[in-house]
Amino acid sequence: MKILYLMTEPFGIGGVQSDVLTLTEDLTAKGHIVYVATTEGVLLQELIGKGAIHVDIDFHFSGAAQFARALKQLRQVVAREGIELVAPQSVRSSMVAYAALRVLPFGYRVAATSRRVPIVTTIHNIHNPKNFKWAGRILRQSADFIIFESNYERNRLLAHGLPAEQSAVIHSGIDLDRFSTATRTAEFARQYGLEPGRHLVFGIVARLSEEKGHNYLVDAFAKIAQPRPETRLLIVGDGPLLEQTQAQVARLGLQNQVIFAGMQRDIPSHLGLFDVFVLSSTRESFPLSAREAMAAGRCVIAPRIGGCGEVVEDGVTGLLFTAADVDDLAAKMLILSDRAAVAAMGAAGRGRAERLFSRHVWVEGDEQVYLDWAGLASHTAPSVAMP
Repeated sequence: MKILYLMTEPFGIGGVQSDVLTLTEDLTAKGHIVYVATTEGVLLQELIGKGAIHVDIDFHFSGAAQFARALKQLRQVVAREGIELVAPQSVRSSMVAYAALRVLPFGYRVAATSRRVPIVTTIHNIHNPKNFKWAGRILRQSADFIIFESNYERNRLLAHGLPAEQSAVIHSGIDLDRFSTATRTAEFARQYGLEPGRHLVFGIVARLSEEKGHNYLVDAFAKIAQPRPETRLLIVGDGPLLEQTQAQVARLGLQNQVIFAGMQRDIPSHLGLFDVFVLSSTRESFPLSAREAMAAGRCVIAPRIGGCGEVVEDGVTGLLFTAADVDDLAAKMLILSDRAAVAAMGAAGRGRAERLFSRHVWVEGDEQVYLDWAGLASHTAPSVAMP
């Protein structure tokens, strides 16, 4: 089957891009041909290396002319390449797909089935409340079927016009084998001035941007750093607020306890340095970083927002706190200064990741929906179970 993914953002570092990398690799290995329409980003060559055929289309339109250009390019690619299924990864790209393949006269049909090209959208997250109020109605019209990563996102759109039978939840998965090697080695720890067994390490892997709430995390860490001088905070990532966060650390006198690792591609090795993974965001849908931390056997502190409660089982695999509440976050970090509790929750987190967030189950689920809607399997209701 020829599958065309549509992406609004450039192919750089991010959760959606990570998902498309995995789907490309696994679906290509299954014999499908994967096209990805996106603009250039730092991970584009890695995507091509995993087997994708890149199509340069910009879906981040801001006016009618850009919308029309994307529409025209999409129609041309679908016809020229014989695309059998279009898979937008956002509401915006779904609108372009609908306009290109449904609104304007378009004679192309899939040769194997004589069906028009199905539009199967995946919704990862919709952060802006103004957008999700309209997204349900837009997707009801623009997509044949919608895959949601989380029940949280699906429920929001069900409340705003999306019929339940038009969607299902398939949790995006983790390469569990990749994260099973996340062990702390003394040699690697020394690169960051850490001593295993002595230092208790809280850590975050996230872009340093406003919605990730690093400022709340640093303030919370300051509250436990003095009574627990053996604690360390390891910040993995880069972004526009890096210098501001570094200045905050200096202002609080935490330079000896807060470590900036910069952007890293070897996430499992860095998770291996953590005792506790902390997600301090003020906006989240279904956080990949928290699921990766659990796959690495790390307990997780996460905000009580979005789909975080679907990832972290409060009191079992980690703790939930009130987003942007520094005192509550500090209290949860203090509770998880107990190494025995940390180890038990980390083991429970790995077990939960194995049950719910398997890469194999995710890819198989997406593939079956694609086959159903492309008419390459029995084209009845999709076989994915509705939650």
